[in-house]
Amino acid sequence: MGLKRLLHIALAIAIIIALTGCSTLDMMAGLKNEEKQKAFDYFAILEDDTEDEEVVETISINQDFKTKSIIAYYKDANGFVVPVNTDIAWEEGIAKAVIRHMVVGSDKEKQMAKSDLHGPIPEGTEIIGMSIKDGLCVVDFTKSILNTASYEDERDMITAITYTLTEFDTIDKVEIRVEGQQMESLAKGYPVNVAFERENINLVGSEDGANYTVFYKTAETELEGYYVPITFSAETVGNPVKIVLERLFSGPPSDMPVQNNIPYGISLNDVNVSGGVAKVDLSMGALALTQEEYEELNKIVVLCLQQFGELSEVDFSIEGISFEEAGLDLLDTEVTPVFNNYK
Repeated sequence: MGLKRLLHIALAIAIIIALTGCSTLDMMAGLKNEEKQKAFDYFAILEDDTEDEEVVETISINQDFKTKSIIAYYKDANGFVVPVNTDIAWEEGIAKAVIRHMVVGSDKEKQMAKSDLHGPIPEGTEIIGMSIKDGLCVVDFTKSILNTASYEDERDMITAITYTLTEFDTIDKVEIRVEGQQMESLAKGYPVNVAFERENINLVGSEDGANYTVFYKTAETELEGYYVPITFSAETVGNPVKIVLERLFSGPPSDMPVQNNIPYGISLNDVNVSGGVAKVDLSMGALALTQEEYEELNKIVVLCLQQFGELSEVDFSIEGISFEEAGLDLLDTEVTPVFNNYK
């Protein structure tokens, strides 16, 4: 009896060791594979309804959280197309997913509606196919996309789709199809027989000539105000950075429900660009800047100047002397030109 008992105990110990060893190896292999997987980009394969065309879009994604930070464009109650930085659940074909979230009635669109921002794409619209080749993104929608209320709604919808998709580095132009067909125009007459690029969002003035975008901000209400891009026609093109900041500091047209968020009493003296630095000289009113006002001023200036990719820094002065020399003890906080966060 004693010998049998010892044999049973020895056998049990051997089984436990074997099982534990396997579990440990499996766990180590899993961790190794997980780390290896994180070292690579995930690929979203986007296919249209053609037989041979297949395109791979590279997207870096944090699989720990299974979400993707994206910028999509919605429409506000004033008719402005507005960029929104938000998170969506990651999935293969992320570009398609972003557009689906802009359809009226989608879960993300309902979330945006709480901030008075609405999807520009009619309810019930689905994506039949999408392909990207040589910078051109072709999107095929169901016929529900034709259910817009006006020509202006069609224009704003195409603008929102184009700006959203061109947030992806692999996309420069967007072509719209409906049920597989390239149409001359949408139901209310907006022409869609061309490939669309980023231009003239919320345009004030002529489509011709040199146009530049200025960010203004909506009034603060019970909801935090958000930034709105407005495109203006420029009469001259000598110094586009100066043109944009002059528009910012002079403020929007009086009939627009937005503001420049520049503290009262501060005006722009001059702007010069040298070595990738925009040197912005302000009036004496800037001597009264608080830290909070300075940060807001810096943010909206950086937002306006991000369209000039060669600029890496903004350097402020007052009547030609630095803030420090003027006796202003203001901290230079890092400014990231990301607008309208709705997480």
